[in-house]
Amino acid sequence: MPLFGARNVAKQQAEELDRLRADMARLGVLDVAELSRQRDQLRVEVDAQRARLTAERTEMERQLADLRQRVVVTQEDEILQEVGVYRYRHPLSDSVAFRDALARVQGQIKTMVRADGGAIEATTSWQVNGSAAEGRKMVRDISKLMLRAYNAEADNLVRGLKPYKLPTAIDRLEKVAFTIAKLGASMSIRVSPANHRLRVQELELTADYQEMLAREKEQEREEKERLREERKVQHEIQRERERLDKEKQHYLNALAALEVKGDAEGAARLRTQLADVEQALSDVDYRAANIRAGYVYVISNIGALGRR
Repeated sequence: MPLFGARNVAKQQAEELDRLRADMARLGVLDVAELSRQRDQLRVEVDAQRARLTAERTEMERQLADLRQRVVVTQEDEILQEVGVYRYRHPLSDSVAFRDALARVQGQIKTMVRADGGAIEATTSWQVNGSAAEGRKMVRDISKLMLRAYNAEADNLVRGLKPYKLPTAIDRLEKVAFTIAKLGASMSIRVSPANHRLRVQELELTADYQEMLAREKEQEREEKERLREERKVQHEIQRERERLDKEKQHYLNALAALEVKGDAEGAARLRTQLADVEQALSDVDYRAANIRAGYVYVISNIGALGRR
C-alpha cells in the first residue's frame, strides 16, 4: 500500500477511535471503573453501618434486659415493704441508734458542703480572657450553683422519703449527679463520689429510721392495747373473785346453820357446792397469775362452776 494511503487509513482510524471515545464518554462507559469503585465503597459503608446497628441493638437489648431485671427487683422490694417486710441496710438495734447514725452522716455532709470541703470537684486551670483568677472565680461560682441544685434535690428526697420508695429516690439523685457532670464537663465539674455516697447513705438511713420508728410505734400501740386488755381482764377477775368470796361466805354460813340443826344431808349438799366455789376461786387465781404470760381468758365463764 502506498505510504500516502497508509497515512490516510491511520488518520481515519484515529478519527474513528476519537469518535468512539466521544460516544463512550457520552454514554458513560468510561465511568464503569469509577462506578465499580463507588459501589465497592458503598458496600463497605453499608456493611459497617449494619455492623454498628447490630452492635447498638445488642447493647440496647442488654440494657433493656438489665432495666427489666431492676424493675422486677424494685417491684419485689416494694411489694415486700408494703406488706411490712422491709430490708434494712444498716443493722442497728432501734430507732435511737438509727437517729444517732443519721445525725453523724448529716454532720459529715455539712462538713463537706463548706467551702473547699470536697463536696464538689472541678478544674483548677480554667481561664477567662487569659486570667486564671477570673477563671477560678467562674468555676467556683458555677460549682456553687451545681452543688446547690444537687443539695436541694437531695434534701427534698429526704423530706418526702417513704421507705418503699428508696430505690426510686436513689435513682433520682444519681440522675441529678450525672446531669451535673454532663453539664459541667467542660470545667470538669461533678459532685464528688464521697459526697454522693454520703447522700445515698443518708437516704438509706432515713428509710431505715422511718421503718424502725413505724415498727416501734406499732409495737407500742400493740403493747398499749395489751395492757388495756390486761387491765380489763384484771378488773373482771377482781369482780368475779369478790362475787365468789361472797358466795363462799354465804355457803359457809348456811353450812354452819345446817350443822347446828343436825341436817347432815343438807350439809353434805352444801359442802359439794362449797367445793365447787373453792375450785372456781382457784381457777380465778390461776388466771390472774397467768395474765402477764400473755394468756387472755373469757371472763364470762369464770364463775360458771360457782353457779351450778
